[in-house]
Amino acid sequence: MKPSLLVKIFVVLALLAAGTVYFVSSMKPVATIAKTKRHVAVRSVPGTLQVVAEREMSVRSDLHGRVIQSKLELGATVQEGDVLMSLDLGDLEIQIEKLQIEMEAANLILEQGSNRRFSLITQQERLEDVKRRHEAGDASKSEVEARERDIVSTELAIEAEINAKEVRIAQLKNELKLLERQREKMSIRAPMDGVITEVLAYRGDLISGGQEVARMISLDRIVKVKVSEENFSGIELGQIARVKFLGYGESTFSATVSKTLPVADPVTQRYTVHLDVDIDREKLFPGLTGEATITLDERDQALIIPGTAIIGDRVFVVEDGLVSMREIEKGFGSLTNVEILSGLEEGDQVIVEDLDLFKIGDRVRTTEMIF
Repeated sequence: MKPSLLVKIFVVLALLAAGTVYFVSSMKPVATIAKTKRHVAVRSVPGTLQVVAEREMSVRSDLHGRVIQSKLELGATVQEGDVLMSLDLGDLEIQIEKLQIEMEAANLILEQGSNRRFSLITQQERLEDVKRRHEAGDASKSEVEARERDIVSTELAIEAEINAKEVRIAQLKNELKLLERQREKMSIRAPMDGVITEVLAYRGDLISGGQEVARMISLDRIVKVKVSEENFSGIELGQIARVKFLGYGESTFSATVSKTLPVADPVTQRYTVHLDVDIDREKLFPGLTGEATITLDERDQALIIPGTAIIGDRVFVVEDGLVSMREIEKGFGSLTNVEILSGLEEGDQVIVEDLDLFKIGDRVRTTEMIF
């Protein structure tokens, strides 16, 4: 056989062998692994969280009337004191105008004084005349005293008349204030800064006093975390936490404990903790749920792996492309990572995704996840 033919045969066989190796290799499943490393391990307690509005409030009308104008709009942001709805003021304005006219007239009458003032002047002149005649011996002392009593009686009558007029003016002022207060209440205003969540009355509706016309929630949010009884005792104000919201995928956010409520839910026996979360307020919409871990303690230079690698107290390890299983002892744990006290060494490769697809003895290719 010619040498050149042998070379060609060798090349073909080599290519076939390489292709076979590539084909066999490509048939191996791909395992996503993470390498164990030294890092800070944290001891934390888990909890489920929910975002709620700090306050929910009904907007109600104090008075009955027909709606002539409404600025209520679902989802609208309003400020405390904004006019949301106006009621018909027709009859009320007529009453207010009538009272104002009565008050003007009463003030004019008060300014004019009492008609008895002319009688008082006459009585005073007669008294002076009687006094002169008494000094001259032409009038008795009893006549002088009678004239003095007449003056006192008239003065008291004038004072009573003025007082009655002033009382009437005060009554009119009070009635006017009440009507003006009613007029103010005919404008239904926002009781707080917030967002309208439900509109229950519209322009043209005839509403009654106390009727609910809208519902709203405050702009401020509370992140409530529910923790079990055994985990609650170690939680203190200011402790660091990490939270993950279902609506924001795998993103995590820093938080701190702002309040603890020392009363358990009577049904679930779980305690409530409030968190201040480092996130834009606009992203904290009511009803948002998720999970949180509150850090109670930390340990430096601990051996850690992602929590997704753990099945009970075991993990899948890849050595030279072969899958095996190790039993481990867990230490501190957080929302994402878990400390390993025994069973693994630094640099070991543990499978962190799709654990149900692998079994002991599988040959795999690997792709590394950095954590």
